[in-house]
Order: sequence, then C-alpha cells, then structure tokens
Amino acid sequence: MDNGSTLESRLKEMRDRIASACSRAGRGAESVRLIAVTKNHSADTVQRLIDLGVTDIGENRVQEIESKAPYLKGDYTLHMIGHLQTNKAQKVWPHVGWIQSIDRERLIERLDSIYPGGPKMQVLVEVNTSGEESKSGCDPKTCETLCELVTKSKSLELKGLMTIGPLNGDERAVKSAFQRLRKLSEKCCSWIDAPELSMGMSGDFEWAIEQGSTMVRIGTALVGER
Repeated sequence: MDNGSTLESRLKEMRDRIASACSRAGRGAESVRLIAVTKNHSADTVQRLIDLGVTDIGENRVQEIESKAPYLKGDYTLHMIGHLQTNKAQKVWPHVGWIQSIDRERLIERLDSIYPGGPKMQVLVEVNTSGEESKSGCDPKTCETLCELVTKSKSLELKGLMTIGPLNGDERAVKSAFQRLRKLSEKCCSWIDAPELSMGMSGDFEWAIEQGSTMVRIGTALVGER
C-alpha cells in the first residue's frame, strides 16, 4: 500500500460501490458489512484502516494474526477467513471474534476441546459451492450436518455461511455459486434470525450483494497488491 490518502480514497470507492450495489438490489447499504482483507500487509496499514473507521478486518493466516494483533488499537473485530489447521486453532482464540472457515467436524471438536470459557466464538460454516478441488470448504451435501454440530458445540455460535466464488468463473458461474449458498442458508440456517452470508471478494462482490451477501471480503481492491 502506498499512502494514507490513497487508502482513504479506495475505502470511499469501495463503500460507494457497495452502496450502489445495495441500491440496485433494493437493499440498504447498512445491510452489507465490509471485511477489509489485509493478507501480506503490515500492521501499520491495518491500523490506518481502523483509524478510517473500518471495524472488521479479515486475515487468512494465523501467523499474521499473531504478528499484527498486538499492535492494533481501536474499535475493530478480527475475522479468521482462511483455512484453519486444527494444530493452530488455539492460537486464534485470544485475537479473533469470528472464524469464517468452519469446514469439518475435527475442527469443531478441536475448538471445543480448547475453549477457554467466556463468550462463544462467532462462526460461519464454509461451503465449497463451486466444487473446485483447490478450494477448502465443506461439500454442500454435508453443510446441514456441520451446522447442526456447531449448534451443539459448547464454544461456537453459528451465524451463517461463507463461500468463495469460482476463481476463474464467468458472471453466470459466479452468481450460480452465490445463489447456491443462499439456498443452502435457507435450509441449514432457517432458525437463525437474519443469517450472515459471507460471499464476494474484490472481483465479484457486487454480484454477491445482488445474490444476498451480508459480508464482502475485499482485499486487493482496497489495500492493493503486496
């Protein structure tokens, strides 16, 4: 990232685009939460975002969470959005408020086993809606079972679902993946009041908003390449 003024202008552009996409979908801009993804960016960049009013920060790696979190101040929440290995699960508890990548029973069991007490972790079940082998996320067929396991967990609170759109898909394929998550939510999270749908990144978040996304995870378009 080059400088604070560029960061501020990019943030305004992202917020404007989110608001416009919401308007086209007949929704209020407040219905979508911006998750600023700061993978490979410094704690200084993250702090500038927080100082600019960004309240949700997404990180892909436990190592980066551990290295940046001690230096951050202000009103913000850290989201673990990348694949979480069971042997690193304990390291995220002190720092994050959300885990968006619950994708297997073993991870749920591990998080329960190391639960330190206190507030439950807010979580999303990650679903591989595109069927790409290179991506993490549970099979759509097992989504309901995983959601049920989370609801029985002593340490986790299910808030909704997450997916990553096809990495090289056209508009139709991407929208189809997002539609699939929305329909899964209606089945797997029907008892949750206003379940979260975390879908959409820098290249496809406007399509995701059109399909009902409540959280968009924006990295490159906001903070640039690193």
